[in-house]
Amino acid sequence: MRSSAVHLCALAAIAVPTLSAPAQWVTDPFVNTPVVQTSGDQDVIKLGVCPDASSWVGWFDFQTGGIQVRVQRLNAHGETTFPAPGLLVSDHPQDTFVVDWDLRSDASGNCMLTFVDTRNGGDFDVYAYLIAPDGTFLWGPDGVAISDNDEFEADPRIIQNTNGDYLVVWPRFDVNPGLYVQRLNAAGEIQLAPGGVRFVGDGTAEPAFVELIPETDGDFLAVWVRDTATFASPRYLDTGRYTADGVPSAAWHVSPITVTNAISVPITHRPRIVPFNLGGAVIAWHDTRDGDFHCYVQRILPTGAYAFVPNGMSVSLEAGRQQLDPALAMDPNTNRITVFYRNTDSLQNIQGINAQQIHPTSAARQFGPNGVNLVPYDNQYDGPPRAVKCLGGVAALVETQPGSSVGNFDGVLKLLRFQGDGTLIDGAPLDICSLLSGKGRLSLAPAPGGAVIAAWTDDRNANVDVYAQRVNSDGTLGIEPCLPDLAVPFGQLDFSDVVAFLIAFSGMDPAADFAPPEGVFDFSDVLAFLLAFSAGCP
Repeated sequence: MRSSAVHLCALAAIAVPTLSAPAQWVTDPFVNTPVVQTSGDQDVIKLGVCPDASSWVGWFDFQTGGIQVRVQRLNAHGETTFPAPGLLVSDHPQDTFVVDWDLRSDASGNCMLTFVDTRNGGDFDVYAYLIAPDGTFLWGPDGVAISDNDEFEADPRIIQNTNGDYLVVWPRFDVNPGLYVQRLNAAGEIQLAPGGVRFVGDGTAEPAFVELIPETDGDFLAVWVRDTATFASPRYLDTGRYTADGVPSAAWHVSPITVTNAISVPITHRPRIVPFNLGGAVIAWHDTRDGDFHCYVQRILPTGAYAFVPNGMSVSLEAGRQQLDPALAMDPNTNRITVFYRNTDSLQNIQGINAQQIHPTSAARQFGPNGVNLVPYDNQYDGPPRAVKCLGGVAALVETQPGSSVGNFDGVLKLLRFQGDGTLIDGAPLDICSLLSGKGRLSLAPAPGGAVIAAWTDDRNANVDVYAQRVNSDGTLGIEPCLPDLAVPFGQLDFSDVVAFLIAFSGMDPAADFAPPEGVFDFSDVLAFLLAFSAGCP
């Protein structure tokens, strides 16, 4: 949905208080912005960025008295909202181990999160929370119980669909296994049957490692590993489109469909999925169908049909290499699919980071059969990349460990901002964190105006803490002077900035992608821009 310049001018009169707090996003890559620094380890972090450029970071707090769930909100300037060590979400009992969980921002800048714990007995059950920017627990202090049974459940995911409801999806194992969905309204009221609706599974197979994206009309797309019941189970990849009630959507001829059954994917391998700019989705994974690890990609059309060959097309044909851990991003300027991946020798001793772009219709490898090398192929360890769109192209966050060849596994973080011609936007990788320390749990998310925000765990203080860094659309670190200041002369807001937004919006440029969901340009982006425009520049 697009609005005319006349409507924009009328809406721009909305009065919003001007932000006046000093910026806290750090400009020094040796320092970074601390999210939490406290005793014990803060781990399994999640990151969500809001329409106003604020962000939520969540983590498990491993304290001696028990494992807690905490969150922190950074405003657009990088200032923390809640006192250290962050807002306590839950101190309900966990098992002796934790499983993966999910956190995102909704369209209003609230934090939606879901995780499992053992508050109602010895097995994991699923819970969901919605937290306002001021810390109000919108679904009550203990959230909403999504499941309550005697079965093992883990690894839930949460999204807000295009109708404004919230969908929680999770795998159940043991008895009546499958993938289940529950829908909640804005008040946190359960909309489907208690315990959720099984939308994938025959009662025998144990699907897992599910990932979600919202689709039009309140539908959602899911991709998952078909069966994880035993080591010998067919760990193929399936995908499907479903309504908010967990029913196969009429938009596809059938759900689920097979993404790949060429060979089982590795144990605990999680597929990657991103929305395609013009509808449908792109999915990536790695497998060993030809004896070595190689990365593959498949585009699913809005009808549910394959755009590429069955079982996906290989990203690289380079001989004698192992290609691992694909990270996906859509180039907003060309609609091409960018895949970043680890490129290693057969023993994974020599390695680098490569990228490939796939043409969305011809499936041609735009950077030749072997892709392009972005981080040198050498004896330094390079970790799995994380990728998102950014102004001018796409970006990947990578950890490299300069001393790994001699047994020192401390690393630094680099950002590779990559454009459609196969070159780096900045000419070289950007230093995100130059301090050598143990890094982990890398997260990367796009921010309004084409910026990106990174978060990670870091042991620079002996225990594991959480740090973050903002990278602006021009490649600088810290906070940009003013997000809606899109036109020359910079430093003042006027009608030329409105026109610049309209042009970017019409061209689906990331500079105009002010509101989630990522890559969708609609009235929520217009409203978010107008609110920022009305607020003025600091």
